[in-house]
Amino acid sequence: MAATSSAGDDGVRRLDEPLLRSLYALLTEASVSKAAGKLGIAQSAMSRHLRVLRQLTGDDLLVRAGNRMVLTERAQALAAPTRRILADMSLLTSQAMPTSPRELRLSFRVATYDFLPKRFFADLVERVNRQAPECDLVVRGLGSHFEHYRQLADGEVDMVITVWPELPAHLRASGLLSEKLVCLMRRGHPLAGGDMTLEDFRRARHFTSLEHVPGQGSVIDNQLAEVGVPIHTAVRTQFLSLAPAVLAATDLVFTTGRLLAEDFAREYDLAIVPFPARIAPMRYRLVWHERTHKNQAMRWLREEIVAAARALAQRPPD
Repeated sequence: MAATSSAGDDGVRRLDEPLLRSLYALLTEASVSKAAGKLGIAQSAMSRHLRVLRQLTGDDLLVRAGNRMVLTERAQALAAPTRRILADMSLLTSQAMPTSPRELRLSFRVATYDFLPKRFFADLVERVNRQAPECDLVVRGLGSHFEHYRQLADGEVDMVITVWPELPAHLRASGLLSEKLVCLMRRGHPLAGGDMTLEDFRRARHFTSLEHVPGQGSVIDNQLAEVGVPIHTAVRTQFLSLAPAVLAATDLVFTTGRLLAEDFAREYDLAIVPFPARIAPMRYRLVWHERTHKNQAMRWLREEIVAAARALAQRPPD
């Protein structure tokens, strides 16, 4: 009877925050000992939490496969909603920002692509370090298939800097920058000395960014398609920082925004040539989820990102 009573006590326990945190640790670590270490609790306590979680979910969650533990299908399906619930719970206690950013103790997570100059990120880091020294800034890449939109919804990232114009209805956005497209190449390139025509551009071999959505191309691919200019891409990569060295050593052409082109041109003494046709400018936007819209700490960071972008835009051309 005593054993039945104990099981009953566990069975009526509510799914509270400690249990949710234990659940997420178990789902991410797939190990009782590692999950306990991650949360700084005893392994015996984590084992008790796992027993309760199994009763509450009606699933084993972790099962043995050979000499290791693996997640069940049900456990795998619980990872995203558990992460989202924990992220939403954190907003309940962090909605109001302290009187000064110096009192913040947060990790801000921004997903972006390296299509903005390094000095933009340097300025942003300086602003955060100076005003909120106890906070840290995580800058991560954008995933394919618009994965970053799901990451915003699930609380994996706090905001995104993107150039894609289409946004789901549940996301909010603010304009950061708008700049003209230019072509970047080595100074000795045959097209660097005169007036490059659209036909010259079409015949050239190009360095471009990796497709954001396989089969749809990059934003610039789509812009070029609008003016009827198919191009021969010789190198496509998500690491745009490779561009200066590659351009300096080849006759490839890189089409990008003016600010990044100027950054690269200073680094490798490259030539910047106007784009040979009328084309839509690059428009950068800061995007965030409705769930964090009223969070004061997130609002403060958004304002700092906008301020860093404006400072960059006001810098006179080289």
